[in-house]
Amino acid sequence: MSYKPLEDYLQGSQGTIESILKRITTTGTNSLLHNTYAHKAAVLIQQNEFTPSMKSDVSLLYFTADLVDFMHCVERREKLSGFFDDLTTSRYTYEKNKFEFHEEMMVENILYLMEHKKIIFFQMGVPDYLVAESTKKKFYCAHGLCIIMIPRKTSYDCYYINPHGNNIKTQNFYEFIMSKKRSRKIKFTEPADVVFMKALVAHINTKSDVKVNYDGSSKYTYRGANLQAGDEHGVCFIYPLIVWYYFGRYYTKTQILNTEFGKIQIATGKGLMESYQLNHFIESMFWRFCPKHFEILNHQYNLNSSHKKFSSAMEKYIAQEEFRFIKILIGPYISYIQQSTFKHNIQ
Repeated sequence: MSYKPLEDYLQGSQGTIESILKRITTTGTNSLLHNTYAHKAAVLIQQNEFTPSMKSDVSLLYFTADLVDFMHCVERREKLSGFFDDLTTSRYTYEKNKFEFHEEMMVENILYLMEHKKIIFFQMGVPDYLVAESTKKKFYCAHGLCIIMIPRKTSYDCYYINPHGNNIKTQNFYEFIMSKKRSRKIKFTEPADVVFMKALVAHINTKSDVKVNYDGSSKYTYRGANLQAGDEHGVCFIYPLIVWYYFGRYYTKTQILNTEFGKIQIATGKGLMESYQLNHFIESMFWRFCPKHFEILNHQYNLNSSHKKFSSAMEKYIAQEEFRFIKILIGPYISYIQQSTFKHNIQ
């Protein structure tokens, strides 16, 4: 049975954005649940798309964290050990054409994988990331993120990727819902995302003999273009999935984008991340979804422009495209994971 990569689905009509969102719901792609078709598809992506070393060196884990509980602990200055020790991770294994679902304690799982020097890729779901408001009440909005832990010579580096990119700098607070109409905020001196990540890494470091590095800077935190600048449909879930796809393909391999304006060659993810260019690596994963942007990209590459110019130009493009950029992300991806080869192995 033939297999097609994601790039083969970037051309052609995918239907209306409403019809695409319905298809996504049927696969659990936008769900906080872990035992879904989409999770199984991510496992098959590793087997079909990753470079040989990344097929064996990377472990994919899913977890959900309630920020309300976490922030209550922070506010009350309670120990966070109980919060993190109670978190669980989920994963699928696939052997002999059969999927098996596993649920394990998160910290213990991390320590085990660190002992075996595995790259750990987390798909993270947050059911209460932000507060929004309708005419009737306030409610929490869910969000999808990812975390990557990579072994170095004597330590681990931890990377946090929120598709909001540089916009996380404006979120130096957390908002609690008190009633249908009332809420209250606690404020921080740094983004709430960084507060969570620093606490998580500090907790791991109390348990591990191997130090995990994370300081909230752009070395370890994606602070590039806001990839959701034109998103009014709330498709945050798609970004960690695309990062997973291209991380496995290009962490150890050079990317080459063939455009009508010329070739763009991008260094390996490993090289970019080790030289403090996480933003550039993450943004480059989404350039192929921006065909109208290729001329600017090619021009900037020929001029050897600063990466800040790439981020600024990309965010401007995404904001202008609005739903069209979102559609070209979710449409091809859902068609890709619903191709007959995937369906045959999953169902």
